[in-house]
Amino acid sequence: MIAARYFPEFGAEAPNKHYTAQEHAKRDVAAFLAHVIQETGKMDLQLYNTSLTTEEAHECFYRGGFFNWFEGGPNSSFLHPTFPGLAVADGKRCVPNGRYCKKGEPVTDYWFPCNDEEETHTNKTFNRGCYFGRGPLQLSWNYNYGQFQQFLLSKKIRVDILENPNLVITKIDPPLAMMASLWFYMTPQPPKPAMHDIVIGSWRPSSKNRRAGFTGPVFGPTSLVINNECGGEDTEEPGGPGESRRIKAFKWFCKYFNVTAGPERSLSCKGMLDGFEMTPHMYSWQPDWGNMWRSQVCDCKPAPYGGPLPYYDPKIYPERFAKENERNRLRCVYSIYHKPEVFRLDEGNSPCIKHKPKVKLYRTGFRDT
Repeated sequence: MIAARYFPEFGAEAPNKHYTAQEHAKRDVAAFLAHVIQETGKMDLQLYNTSLTTEEAHECFYRGGFFNWFEGGPNSSFLHPTFPGLAVADGKRCVPNGRYCKKGEPVTDYWFPCNDEEETHTNKTFNRGCYFGRGPLQLSWNYNYGQFQQFLLSKKIRVDILENPNLVITKIDPPLAMMASLWFYMTPQPPKPAMHDIVIGSWRPSSKNRRAGFTGPVFGPTSLVINNECGGEDTEEPGGPGESRRIKAFKWFCKYFNVTAGPERSLSCKGMLDGFEMTPHMYSWQPDWGNMWRSQVCDCKPAPYGGPLPYYDPKIYPERFAKENERNRLRCVYSIYHKPEVFRLDEGNSPCIKHKPKVKLYRTGFRDT
């Protein structure tokens, strides 16, 4: 409940008449919980080899979410064998495979720097900057940790999870693990819409996808968003992992909440004819390359490729995200002047650098940081 307060739209939006307000709310919560089951559920398959009926086994199986703190848990191969993940503090160190640190690209390194500290245990070296999956929806990779950290700052929550990523699990005031999962569920990452917006029908599918039945409030495309899984649903119970488990869990939760799951075809993204990128729009803020030669202040503009600073096209994404555009533009301008070498800029190839902005710029876009 505490985490949900930071996301007032979760389970509370009814933007169309496909369903009643209550039905929209229940389907939204069902979709979130369905993905939690696949990502961190106990998934005890032995329940189906007992005297329990299939429905009784379902009752136990789909109530078994929020089981694993860490990716690969409860005994994660990413962690030290002596500290395998049975306690939340175990996640403060990992083997190299658990780093999940995307680095080597100057712009990514600038905005989402990984913690490169190491420590030694039993003559083995372990990393401190570990960005493997944590929380109900397994927030992963340094760039997602960095974007979530920016969201926290917008709520006046100051915590450095790029420096100390295990705070996602250990900090409970407020509960960052649940907040991280709701953030990932509720936030678009252009060109991908938010899973929440797909489920309630506030997304813009391509014309081909609309003709194929993928329009309005549907579940299937959310599996494409979270893990690019479009294998469809298995016929047997409980079936295998991946999209099949997401679909079956969504159906079960919808039945539990007494609400329809929607048309069978649109429960999977298998029948989608286009990816999200086929809805033309700009994705991120980038230096305005075409005007860097001018004798004026450098600026940034939306670009048709991804980057650390998202651009939310107001025709595609909800207004609350479009309101972030000006802040992200100014953050982009800040980076040009603060570290021009990130973009291979200097006063010779980009004379605009000689002209300083008249307003004070901030890395985070917030004055009090």
